[in-house]
Amino acid sequence: MKTINNYTIQRLFTLILLLASAVFPLNSALANSEKGIINLLFIGHDKREGSGYHLSYLYAPLLNQSLGREKIRMEYHEDLSQLTAEGLAQFDAVMLYANYDQITPAQEASLLRFVEQGGAFLPIHSASACFSKSDAYVKLVGGRFHSHGLETFTTRIAPGQENHPVLRGYKGFETKDETYVHRDHNEDGRTVLMLRDQEPWTWVREQGKGRVFYTAYGHDEATWGQLEFHDLLIRGILWSVGDEKRKANRALAKSLPTAKYEDRGTIPNYRKVAPPPQYQHPLKPQETMALSMVEKDFELQQFVAEPDIANPVAFAWDERGRLFVVESLDYPNELRADGKGSDRISMCEDTDGDGRANRCSVFADGLNIPTGIVAVNGGFIVAQAPHFLFLKDTNDDGKADVRQVLNSVWGIEDTHAGPSNLRYGHDNRIWGAVGYSGGRSETQGEFQNMLYRMDVDGRNIEPIAQLNNNTWGLGLSEDFEVFGSTANNAPAWHAPLWRKYVYGQHEQLAPGMAAKIDNFPQIFPITHNFLQVDSHGRYTAGSGFNLYTARAFPERFWNRSAFIGEPTAHLLGQFFLEENGSSYRASNQGSLLTSTDEWLSPVYSDVGPDGQLWVADWYNFIIQHNPIPTKESAGFDAVVGKGNAHENPLRDGKHGRIYRLVAKGAPAYKPLDLSKADTAGLVATLANDNLFWRMTAQRKLVQEKRFDSVSALRKILLAEPKIDAIGLDVQSIHAIWTLQGLGQFTMADKTNVAAIKRALQHPSPATRKNAVKALLESGSPADLVAAAASLDDADAKTRLWALIAVAQQKPSKVAAQELLRLRTQLPSDSWLAQAFTLATLRHGDHYWAALNRADVAVKGSFFQHFATLEQTPEYMLTRKMLAGESGDLTKTIASWQRLPDQRLPLMATALLEVWRDLRREPSASELKALQGLLDQFDSESQMVFKLRASGLALKYNNVDEATYAKYYEQYAFKPQVWQWASPESGVVLYRQHCASCHGGDAGGDAALGAPALAGLDHAYVQTQLQKFLVGLRGTHFKDVDGISMRAAVDFLQPELERMRNISHLSHHVAKLPSVKQPATVKGDIQRGAQYFATCVACHGADGKGNTDLGAPRIAGQADWYLLKQLQKYRAGARGADPRDVAGQQMAAIAKTLADEQALKDVVAYIHSLDASAQ
Repeated sequence: MKTINNYTIQRLFTLILLLASAVFPLNSALANSEKGIINLLFIGHDKREGSGYHLSYLYAPLLNQSLGREKIRMEYHEDLSQLTAEGLAQFDAVMLYANYDQITPAQEASLLRFVEQGGAFLPIHSASACFSKSDAYVKLVGGRFHSHGLETFTTRIAPGQENHPVLRGYKGFETKDETYVHRDHNEDGRTVLMLRDQEPWTWVREQGKGRVFYTAYGHDEATWGQLEFHDLLIRGILWSVGDEKRKANRALAKSLPTAKYEDRGTIPNYRKVAPPPQYQHPLKPQETMALSMVEKDFELQQFVAEPDIANPVAFAWDERGRLFVVESLDYPNELRADGKGSDRISMCEDTDGDGRANRCSVFADGLNIPTGIVAVNGGFIVAQAPHFLFLKDTNDDGKADVRQVLNSVWGIEDTHAGPSNLRYGHDNRIWGAVGYSGGRSETQGEFQNMLYRMDVDGRNIEPIAQLNNNTWGLGLSEDFEVFGSTANNAPAWHAPLWRKYVYGQHEQLAPGMAAKIDNFPQIFPITHNFLQVDSHGRYTAGSGFNLYTARAFPERFWNRSAFIGEPTAHLLGQFFLEENGSSYRASNQGSLLTSTDEWLSPVYSDVGPDGQLWVADWYNFIIQHNPIPTKESAGFDAVVGKGNAHENPLRDGKHGRIYRLVAKGAPAYKPLDLSKADTAGLVATLANDNLFWRMTAQRKLVQEKRFDSVSALRKILLAEPKIDAIGLDVQSIHAIWTLQGLGQFTMADKTNVAAIKRALQHPSPATRKNAVKALLESGSPADLVAAAASLDDADAKTRLWALIAVAQQKPSKVAAQELLRLRTQLPSDSWLAQAFTLATLRHGDHYWAALNRADVAVKGSFFQHFATLEQTPEYMLTRKMLAGESGDLTKTIASWQRLPDQRLPLMATALLEVWRDLRREPSASELKALQGLLDQFDSESQMVFKLRASGLALKYNNVDEATYAKYYEQYAFKPQVWQWASPESGVVLYRQHCASCHGGDAGGDAALGAPALAGLDHAYVQTQLQKFLVGLRGTHFKDVDGISMRAAVDFLQPELERMRNISHLSHHVAKLPSVKQPATVKGDIQRGAQYFATCVACHGADGKGNTDLGAPRIAGQADWYLLKQLQKYRAGARGADPRDVAGQQMAAIAKTLADEQALKDVVAYIHSLDASAQ
């Protein structure tokens, strides 16, 4: 099997030989590109790791890496929606690799017609098992899957087929794959090319004017990871598309420019490719464009490039439509203490209308690692950590003569983790993203990995949405939804519930993560030659998340598509947003722009004044920042620079480009200039089809305090709505926010009331939602009442903001009763459930009183859309209201027996935590009253309660044991053990959360009841932390230490990927040297050895444990801790939860020890094992 790099070099060498015999001008590559490009539709399915097989989302990107220089353009889909005449007409070839059982007659007819009219069809592997009820499909494929085994094998070329166009010169390969056996063979028009033993393995067919290529290869990465398999598929594609298309494609491929390569010593080889990567010399912009691929029906056009600009980081336009480019030669390591460096902002103009800049001048220089820019108040705010600067040209000479520091709260520990992606928001505030270098807010303290907003003067910085790692992406939709992206493995986020409405509001409800919405994070590069530090093949340097907010692109892009750069893999990816209740789903649609030029590095994109997509290409061979390469990790030892990036002489400071990605057939752009627009002109521009111009007009109206616009703005809201093809009335949205920015969108002024009411009743949900949000910003009591009146709105997002309005009101009986009335209707998804909880906690006393009234019954499920019952407001309020009740609760429990509906199980389960919080067991009378409540529960509610009530003598008369066994199996604990971790992250987490109890060396502390952790198997530590997290440990009334430990892991609750941090911690302590523990327990070692015989099967004769069995190393553990745990097992305080199978087994064994002395004897023996090992 050839490695990726080896095989790529061999194919490139073959191409160079072909080029040596013919000369093709570069212009021919560009002129004939569309004619020669093969458009391939790859149909996969939505199976993911852990839930499926034939993982197309992993293997399609692998194949795509081989398609760049072949000029085959893949479009990846995970459903059959493209199987229509219109959908298939866009493609030359269709590849199917998935598991589908059903195909509609219309889809079947469309596919057959596509092939018979000359299209190419390539069913791969499991595609021969698809659509079992369609005989026509089986005949089209040429056979049907029957059965398989799994073996390592090679195939052979069928006799006489060595010179078939697909196989000429093909050598084959060895792989471990499923050994398909087929049936229902259709030999009509079929030629078998390859055999596995005697089984037809790869064949081709002709049907009508079209061609079919099938191979049984392809179960998993063992095959898809081999370039010889890619070569076979490419050969199949080229044959299947027919002679004319193939000839055009081969001519295009042969005309492509080639780069010069040489060995350099400082190329990070984290992927361990062999031979190591070579250094590619830079190419000219025209050559880069020839080697690039864009989505069909688009073209890439150069706007400006070196030497006019270099190292573009970000850009923005002023109200004249002039481009201002942030350039950073100092990035990443030339960090200057005085903030004076070699960086600059250039103004580039297209004065002759040909789409290219013909004039560039320096607007501001002497900057030092600026990372973001946004137009405000006739100038620009520029992010340059630790400062935000305001730059302005006051005499119109094209140069900034005002340079003012707005704030100085941004971290400079790492230059690729600072503030970026500045935007002017609908709410007339400045929005941005910041990574782990972080910032500081007056209201929320220090923050990092966050989306935030602030006033245009740099004050009132407000964290809005927490993301899970280094954050360098922000997107604002046309209807003012907030999105973001992170660098690593989490490219798409949405902020349904802003952090400001949760932070510090209620002790029971801490701010959590924003909504991670991408369906998968894999990238679709068109070359194997890319350098990544980690998360290989996925987003690991994700940059930006700008949405398409104009109308020059086809309608499918409007306010739906978002673009994120992955400069390490030379691409600009795209995600398409789909409504999902009060949030979204983001569907990974591959790459909008990608290249085989190893310097192409998209780091920022935005929709320009012309409605086209503009892209900043950092154009650099070295993108990698940190961790710092070592000989072991990356092939050489590097030095860390001032910006926390590794120093590398290959970093370039001479190149950089700005491209325009232009939709073919888009209406001609008529340039605007709003710099001197009058009020009427600005108001009219609020209806422009480009968000850039609408926002520019709004910004000028607000910042220039154009109060003479108020009447016209109200008229927009009172007039007949103007709703576009995607359901937006954009003019009304901007009218709302312009009024709000001018202080005129408030119910406190009677002249506004009519317009506000019309906005709240607008037929477009987006307008109603923004009216509610704007009233929240205004914030008067009357505004909150008006906003809260939308609780019954048909739109989920509007309801969410109405709930937030309720959560901002003063506590009231009326609001609480309305919330209880709508209890089972409003929480229609998890984010609405959180907003509902916020609202009920705000009106907590009144809601609690309503809960305790027997005459208020609510139909429906109280559990719906809450991840656990512990997250319901009834559970939280019960714990809060009874927390101060130190006396007997029998009367309270008895009073609940008259309450209706499903509130009882929630309240009763909260009682368990109340008693645990009070560190006491329920009295006999309390248990009797509780049993009375339980008897009223239905079967499901009793099962839910039983799982959480370990250690209490209660009866569950409505629970059938067989049904409970199935329920238990469904909810039984199954640990997720990660084999990967970041040691550096583990160190930080341990110091922050564990060292205070377990000690800096993880040697434990008997006084605090904290055991030694150093040297424990990471799988065991992960398992136990997860048990605490989900409540399998630390919930029994007699387990005081455990209850404290469970509280200690609360820091993991807000984490979206909690298991990742658990893994970091566990791997860290596993690598620490064990700390010798003194003997504190007196026992008979010889007698203990006899008892220990029962333990050997799992823990081993040496007490070192067995990872496969989940048995920890107990030799070397503190004897006091072992004794305490055995006591808990015997008393039922640990291992009693029915979800904890391993714990139950251990409890059963502990109970075989006769008495306390037996426990001490076996512990003394275990301690002697450690002593003898020293």
